[in-house]
Amino acid sequence: MRTEMSVEAAARDLQGLLTRMHPGEAVKLLDTNGEPLATLVSLKARRRRTLSPEDWDARWGSLAKRVSAAWQGDRTAVETLSEMRR
Repeated sequence: MRTEMSVEAAARDLQGLLTRMHPGEAVKLLDTNGEPLATLVSLKARRRRTLSPEDWDARWGSLAKRVSAAWQGDRTAVETLSEMRR
C-alpha cells in the first residue's frame, strides 16, 4: 500500500482505503501542494477470512511460481536453503 496520498484520493475511496489498511498501518495525507497535512492510522483489526487447505496450497503454489520466475541465482532456491541449514 502507498504510504502517501493526496487528501482528495483518500476521500474518493475512504472506505476502501481503510479496508485495505492493516492495523497500525499509517498513510500520510498530502495537500494540493504535496505538503503533509495529516496521518491516517488504522486502529480497527480486520476480520480474517479462514482459508481452506486447498486455498492455502493454491496460494503457496502461486508464490512458488513467482519466486521461480524471478530467481536469478546459479543454484536453485532449494539448494540455497539446504546450504543455509547446514
